Amino acid sequence: MKAIILAAGKGKRLQEASAGLPKCMIKIGEKTILQRQIDACRLVGIKDFVFVLGFREDFLKNYILSIMKDNENVVFKKNDIYDKTNTLYSLYLTTSEFDDDFIYFNADVVFEPEILTLISEPSEYSQLLLETKKCGEEEVKMIIDEDYRILEIGKKLPLEKCVGEFIGVGKFNKNILPAFIKHLKKALDEEIGYTTFFEYAVNTLAKEVVLKAVPTKDIPCIEIDFPQDLEMAIKMFG
Repeated sequence: MKAIILAAGKGKRLQEASAGLPKCMIKIGEKTILQRQIDACRLVGIKDFVFVLGFREDFLKNYILSIMKDNENVVFKKNDIYDKTNTLYSLYLTTSEFDDDFIYFNADVVFEPEILTLISEPSEYSQLLLETKKCGEEEVKMIIDEDYRILEIGKKLPLEKCVGEFIGVGKFNKNILPAFIKHLKKALDEEIGYTTFFEYAVNTLAKEVVLKAVPTKDIPCIEIDFPQDLEMAIKMFG
């Protein structure tokens, strides 16, 4: 199993807090967000990493190489148009690495490392982490059935039908990756594909294969989009 971490974006809404660096380089406590994610991956035995870079590519690449261990494999993919695209396109750039189960990360998610134990073991179905809570318009939300199968995922869903937020971390099994590539490519063939979130393709994929939601069970986690999210993360983890 490998980790695919999308870290191409600039994080415009947090440029003051990040001092002009990529958002994943903001420190929460003594560690950057990215270091926290890498360390959590190590705890579940991941040694293969794929990073998508864009903003401050050389700086971030050098930082990553400085903290990787000798027995770990690292692949870098460059999003040359990171300022015009979103996570769907960034993930599509990694499809040449879709040769094993992988855990997907948005590079702005902070969580307790134990959260990965919920999805890192072999499972029949691919799994996305779900924070069960009342959501607003901004969050990427899920609608699920009684067996936790994901019926719909996205931002623009009826709030009364949603059970919580997809926190930006999920495991995709190797057996569904050909179908996933097909849905990513189909989205890019549509006008919306380059500027939308990768959940757009996950939503259409969920109509073809079974994807399961896995509750985070109150294990602390937060995706940092706004300054108030950063303040909360510091309170939770700092």
